[in-house]
Amino acid sequence: MKKLIKNGLCAAGLSAFLAMTPVASLASGHGHGHEHGHGVEAVKAMTPAEAMKTIIEGNNKFKAEHDSHHFDAFQNGQVPNITFITCSDSRVHTHLFGMEPDNSLFVIRNVGNQIGNSEGSVDYGVHHLPTKILMVLGHSSCGAIKAAMGDYSKETPGIKKELEPLKPVLAHDDGQGSFKERWAKNVELNADYQVNYSLNLYKDQVESGDLVVVGAVYDFNNNYGKGRGTLVITNINGETDVDKIIEHPVLHELSKGEIVTHVGSLSPAVEW
Repeated sequence: MKKLIKNGLCAAGLSAFLAMTPVASLASGHGHGHEHGHGVEAVKAMTPAEAMKTIIEGNNKFKAEHDSHHFDAFQNGQVPNITFITCSDSRVHTHLFGMEPDNSLFVIRNVGNQIGNSEGSVDYGVHHLPTKILMVLGHSSCGAIKAAMGDYSKETPGIKKELEPLKPVLAHDDGQGSFKERWAKNVELNADYQVNYSLNLYKDQVESGDLVVVGAVYDFNNNYGKGRGTLVITNINGETDVDKIIEHPVLHELSKGEIVTHVGSLSPAVEW
């Protein structure tokens, strides 16, 4: 763990880490009869030419802010600290950790942050890099969860194929509360499910202490009452009891206040 901290996860980011148009049905729940998850459109859609101009100008700015020596450490290989799997949603990006992601995060993205849909990529991060933490990060208003909660039979074969593995998650939807409340709980349940899936794949590494699997939710809706933009840890190695998570050794480099601020739960414990 101390090696992990020296490499920059906690010192450069664990405190901070704890402290393009989407598909219509996944993004807004179109056709499900529920309110849009993304709220009012805040940014006018760009034309293709405008989008390319933004990308190139952004890269020019990045190059201006990072001289050639920025790339010295990873010219010939990568040594990230975390294998990080999250949703493809455009509202979820590595800047939420408040650290330079280059050579620190091995990032995998897919609809609904599902291990099974990107298992080979996760295997690479865990077995070959290898990282010490595998983090599964769900997020507020996840369109994949919302779509899976409704009727997605008219979606494309590709989308249906990626939503089908969420059925075991939603089988544990207790039906209690409003749609928004159920939706928020199901986002957390999905993170828990993906952690459990990972524990089955990487049992030996977890039991030896070489890997810690973390489930979390990036909460920009303040569903957990900890402030918009908070990363909330909901699961460590299959443990979902908040009091027990707070005492987990992987959090011991943090202050009690930081831990309490970044640990929470909306869902009852589930036996997968």
